[in-house]
Amino acid sequence: MVGTAILAGLQAGDHVCVPYSGAELRTGIMEGFIRSALHDGDKVICCTVGEDPGAFAAGLAANDSGIAEALTGGRLEIYSAAQSYLAAGRFDAERTAADWRGVVARARREGHPGLRIIADMGWASGGIPGAERLPWYEAEVNRVYAAGFARGACLYDRRRFSPARLRRYIATHPGTVEPGDPHPPQLRMRHTDDPRGLALTGEADIANRAALLAVLDGLRADLPGDDPLTIDLSGLAFADVAAAAALIRTARREPGVRLAGASRRLTGLLDLVRQADA
Repeated sequence: MVGTAILAGLQAGDHVCVPYSGAELRTGIMEGFIRSALHDGDKVICCTVGEDPGAFAAGLAANDSGIAEALTGGRLEIYSAAQSYLAAGRFDAERTAADWRGVVARARREGHPGLRIIADMGWASGGIPGAERLPWYEAEVNRVYAAGFARGACLYDRRRFSPARLRRYIATHPGTVEPGDPHPPQLRMRHTDDPRGLALTGEADIANRAALLAVLDGLRADLPGDDPLTIDLSGLAFADVAAAAALIRTARREPGVRLAGASRRLTGLLDLVRQADA
């Protein structure tokens, strides 16, 4: 099946945008993602567009007893857009983001080692009420993924979205995976326990700015308490000026938040930004 290995490099905590073209490729990406997750013991949630979830599930299970068992046992759940993103009769961004927090919490309680979510976002192309809030939602849900338990892929059909809209959606994801591109996501953001805080790895720039801002803005809410929080920059290979400014603002705004581990080059950029904002 075409596209089955596109998402093989995803790690727990990743949330990627997958621009694609063609139903065959989409189906291949979904099947590969589901089979890999079940092989690793994770729970999987799949949201489809334009097809009956029952028929899609039956097609998956036809020649694979493991998938049939996962469907029966609840390790694999398949929903339509109407049953998931549009369950309220419209797209409610705040409710949907909160719902995913509940889904993650339930998967933890059930004892799964991880949760994988894959969704075709084509429903947003048809003038759905509330769809204008999709960029906010995509950025906000990165706070859920930063906990490092779930990993997710959002599929956007290039034929349904204009280049401008697609670029906007891409910027709300920490990384983008293109068919045929073996490189990992550009930016990884993970909550940490020792030291307590956030670790950034990879590159922070315009391609993932909205995602970074959402996680930074929600840092203290997601890691509540009065104890100090460390933003570990030792794995951040590159940050543009806007990303550096966002890091400085976070450290200034949130009591007890400090930046640590920056490379010499990044330290120089952070110092320049501090001086410019002084």
